Amino acid sequence: MRGAYTAGVLDFFLDEKVEFQYVAGASAGACNGSSYISKQRGRNYEVIVEYGSHPEYISFTRMLTKRQLFGMDFIFDTLPNRLVPFDFKSFYDNPSVFVVGTTDMTTGKPLYFDQFPNPESLLSLIRASSSIPLMAPSISYQGYTLMDGGIADPIPIGPSISYGNQKHVVILTQNDGYIKKKMKLGWYMQRKFREFPQFTKTLINRHSHYNEQLKQVKEMEKRGEAFVFRPIRPMHVSRVERKRERLHNLYIQGYQEARLHYDKLVQFLQKPVLWEGKV
Repeated sequence: MRGAYTAGVLDFFLDEKVEFQYVAGASAGACNGSSYISKQRGRNYEVIVEYGSHPEYISFTRMLTKRQLFGMDFIFDTLPNRLVPFDFKSFYDNPSVFVVGTTDMTTGKPLYFDQFPNPESLLSLIRASSSIPLMAPSISYQGYTLMDGGIADPIPIGPSISYGNQKHVVILTQNDGYIKKKMKLGWYMQRKFREFPQFTKTLINRHSHYNEQLKQVKEMEKRGEAFVFRPIRPMHVSRVERKRERLHNLYIQGYQEARLHYDKLVQFLQKPVLWEGKV
């Protein structure tokens, strides 16, 4: 739900016609990114803010009875196909590369997808990328067992670097200085996912990898290789936030902070990249 901040930033990009040839996202980032690729300004707001308090979206009762906190069928079927239609034509017409990060439960390593043969495959992969352990079931796709992309690769900047991009615009949903702590239920995760020991290892060590990635992004930012958007005001929205006012305010915050840094972003994008002393 903290992705409401990202939604605000991306809507500002759409308003200013800021487009990128390469977009990568994991978990909520994949959800937001898909609507950005389809150029549906306001869609993420409607999904997160307007429907965030819907009983089918987040349900603690369902968590107790079916072990699903998020209504995955509602989010990845009812919403995109009926209530807030996803523009698949616009998505497929966009020549930009779109990458969805997932976690392979067998290897515990990140698995990226940038090919979506049909709408069903796109929704399945974004759903897999958003399937948080204990809150949603894993997804089977092409012989893989997949879960939340934020486990193995919380900030999927690696694929962009490997692709050859020399400048990166990163949208984070935590304040500067945030440090992720080690999970407290490691022992339970080992028992719950004992069939996937590599996945469990990655899950338990996620905090270390995430903190390393934050350090990497900050170093890239200092070198002029990355432009980072992160909430300036203190974060008061949880990952399972249901209060519309808080979600709305976070969206507005993302939009306003993107506008605040717009001129610097343009300068960053236009500035030649220095590589080993050469342009």
